[in-house]
Amino acid sequence: MLCNLCKLKAVIILIMTKYLNTTHNQFWSWLTSEISERMAQNLPFIKIDPKKILLLGHFDQRTFSYFSEKYPQADIWSDQKSFQQKNFLNSINPFKKKTISFLDFENELDLANFDFVWAGPLQQSVENYPQFFLKVGKCLNNQGLMMFNYLGPDTGKEYFHLGLEGGHIGPDMHEIGDLLIQSSFADPVMNMEYLNLEYENSELLLRDLLSIHAADSHLANVQNLNQQLAQMKKDHQKMALTMEVVYGHAWKVPKKEPGVTRISPESIKKTYKN
Repeated sequence: MLCNLCKLKAVIILIMTKYLNTTHNQFWSWLTSEISERMAQNLPFIKIDPKKILLLGHFDQRTFSYFSEKYPQADIWSDQKSFQQKNFLNSINPFKKKTISFLDFENELDLANFDFVWAGPLQQSVENYPQFFLKVGKCLNNQGLMMFNYLGPDTGKEYFHLGLEGGHIGPDMHEIGDLLIQSSFADPVMNMEYLNLEYENSELLLRDLLSIHAADSHLANVQNLNQQLAQMKKDHQKMALTMEVVYGHAWKVPKKEPGVTRISPESIKKTYKN
């Protein structure tokens, strides 16, 4: 009996190790590509002519091609550091003269000034968002733009009663808007949408759910989830997974000095002329 229990624990640990909080599984790759494509649809409405762009996190050929075509004169950088990733990104490059440069996001930002930072989907724990925004702010030029996205708190809401926890799930978008203002960003714009996924296979749903949510360390939560999905399949119930996707963008502004008001020469000339 003890041996069987050990085997059960080993199987569940194997499942969680393979799928839990992993950015390399098939579902997460599809999801991040889909979200990036949706976020890119907002770019035509934003006036910006960046000379230096930093792509943070997952992106694929479509994302790189989009930036290469829309901003042909811009230098494109990435935080993807492994040799295999470098080979992959350079191999998908359809432009002979356009290459990708690489940096260590944790240690090299003081050496790089960017006009545009594209980040997403963010995989920060809630308490790390302020630090992340401050770090991005350090690498952005004044009036530089940051666009980002993350999975909102309603993601996987159908299964909250089973005790599933955070994982890649971020805070409420209003909280993020406040953090942006506190981190020297201006005019934050936040919006969200729901992606509703339906499944015919309970095993696939379990895999995808575990890939975005961190299950509680108590073994029973994963077991209860597996049992419920299996029962839903037997009862021919609809198996659904809600994804809340939050999009945001904000502009880097100069840090205000107490008691100092800055007036542009253009505004002085205009006032004098009038």
